[in-house]
Amino acid sequence: MDWIGPAVVAAAVSGIVSTVGFVVNRATTLATHRERLTADRTLAERKSEFDKDLAERKFRYDRDLNDHKRGVELAETVLSDFYQMTAVLQEIRNSGALSNEWEERTPEPGETEWQAQNRNTYFVPLASIRRNSEFLSGMMSRRYRSKAMLGAEIDAAFQAVHEILVRVQVSAGTLMRLVDGSGEGRQRNQALRDRCEADIWMGAGDPNAPDQLAEQMEQAVAAAERVCQRIITGEGAA
Repeated sequence: MDWIGPAVVAAAVSGIVSTVGFVVNRATTLATHRERLTADRTLAERKSEFDKDLAERKFRYDRDLNDHKRGVELAETVLSDFYQMTAVLQEIRNSGALSNEWEERTPEPGETEWQAQNRNTYFVPLASIRRNSEFLSGMMSRRYRSKAMLGAEIDAAFQAVHEILVRVQVSAGTLMRLVDGSGEGRQRNQALRDRCEADIWMGAGDPNAPDQLAEQMEQAVAAAERVCQRIITGEGAA
């Protein structure tokens, strides 16, 4: 029975080897599983961060694109307004405007026919402003939105238009008040009258001097072109 001892030893060794192998395989499997879980978790975290970053970039892109579109639309509208304003101002300051525009004026109590004729003449620019009030109100209603979206330079252009309109209205009102019964007021206030007539009528001022209001309007349009074309063409942002 001497062979039983080695057999038992061999069996024991085989069992130990099997057990060790199982333990090693089990440990290896668990380690591999943990590594896989760690890798999967890391990949999931990276994917989550990537998706989050992608979503944020898409949001910023969509927001910037929307802001750009809104800016372009506003710039196109504003620039069109300034071009149209040039034509409207020429109409307002046209000394050969329709003669029946004065009919809107309420006559002063006791005014003579001569006074009425002169006041009617000076009233025409005011009537023209009223006739274009819808366009003028629409244009000026965009002033502060334009300042917010397009910048401070465009606000200076709007301010110039405002000053031009105020100057025409004040000058027309002044001329109407200067009309008296004898016509002597023309001689007493000739310099003021000439200056006011140059405001309300194109070409009524010194032929050797520039038309101040027309020049101011040209500068306003040039400023609007600088700002709006920059936005429209994408060369710059407000």
